[in-house]
Amino acid sequence: MPDFQFTILVVPYMRRRGEQVALPGSDPARWQTLMHQVKTQMQFAESVGYDGFAMTEQHMQIEGIETTTNPLFWDYFVAQHTETMRVGQLGMNLTAVNPIKLAEDLAMLDHFTGGRMFAGFSRGNTPRWTGTFGQHIDITSTESDKSEADQRNRRAFYENWHLVKSLWTQEKVSIKGEFWQAPPEMEWHFPPTDDWDPGAVDENKILKEIGIVPRPLQQDPHPAIYAPFSYSMETSKFWAREGGKMVSFVRPEKQDFIHKALDVFLDEARGAGRDTAPAQALALGGHLTMGRTPAESADLYNGFEELFNWAYNAPPYVVPMGRVFGGSREQELDHVLKLHEDFGVTEFFLWHHVGYFEQDQELAMLNEFAQGVIAPMRATTESGPSTQAPDLKPSPSSNSIRP
Repeated sequence: MPDFQFTILVVPYMRRRGEQVALPGSDPARWQTLMHQVKTQMQFAESVGYDGFAMTEQHMQIEGIETTTNPLFWDYFVAQHTETMRVGQLGMNLTAVNPIKLAEDLAMLDHFTGGRMFAGFSRGNTPRWTGTFGQHIDITSTESDKSEADQRNRRAFYENWHLVKSLWTQEKVSIKGEFWQAPPEMEWHFPPTDDWDPGAVDENKILKEIGIVPRPLQQDPHPAIYAPFSYSMETSKFWAREGGKMVSFVRPEKQDFIHKALDVFLDEARGAGRDTAPAQALALGGHLTMGRTPAESADLYNGFEELFNWAYNAPPYVVPMGRVFGGSREQELDHVLKLHEDFGVTEFFLWHHVGYFEQDQELAMLNEFAQGVIAPMRATTESGPSTQAPDLKPSPSSNSIRP
């Protein structure tokens, strides 16, 4: 039986379901409430068996929608209040930011959490903040449409990852790219450099190399890398070569697409000399709407569907809702086992709102999945032979419908 992992992708809201308020994201008191809700829910999640916490990256969401400002701070906050949960991102923007600073920040988080950090990277999907943050290098968010803006965004993405990886895995680097130079041309007069690192400068005291402090605690060769994936095969091929892991939330009727994307990834990885198994290549995600009764599940699903069509399946994103974990305990146990059987995946991400539904409902959603899926799978992992396929029998539940 493989070692399954379940990570919560927290999508925090400062606007409750049905609430009519103009700009809740600007309210400091609401932020305090959100902090306490996240802390309480993640402490509970750890106690019932979840392995990890992650967030997306958004900025300036004063409307109170997906207020994931600086997921690295959120990661540290959650790590302070938990004991074992991994913390990470899906993902940090790797186009509009300073990649040298990001490499340092992630490395510090890795040390502060005792090696519990995983890193996730994306190209940015929100023009308001990506364009604002990236104006110094003329970068904004794009679709994968092969336009000049798209190609420029992708070039920055590749270059910045190369810089982050180099800084993580080497003591010193010297890189001259289209967007960044490390270091830029400058004179450097510093006695400690002269005494302890004279090779960092040339005979004219021009700085030749730089390094970051610290490098990550995890050095095998660096912390695990994840990337949210929708449909761009070019992105999939890139991370296949680089050793990243794709995370897909696409809806169940797109099974053939997932098979194709996985085959493309594995072929590309083999071509790059990496012998990669499906479980190392892909994690699957779903939106969590499991209630304590069929009626509550249906209501949670309806509330989530309404929200998704209003804030996501609409400009500037226009993305359809993906896979949903919203059925009974029995159904979702079967669902997860079938995904493992079909794709070989062992890691799952659960899109989970904090602050949108009532606190007791959000805690109950976490508990329903934990008791219905995580607990029986862990029981089999701990007691059953590792060489046999799982033979899990779902326990009875009154919640027997999928919304």
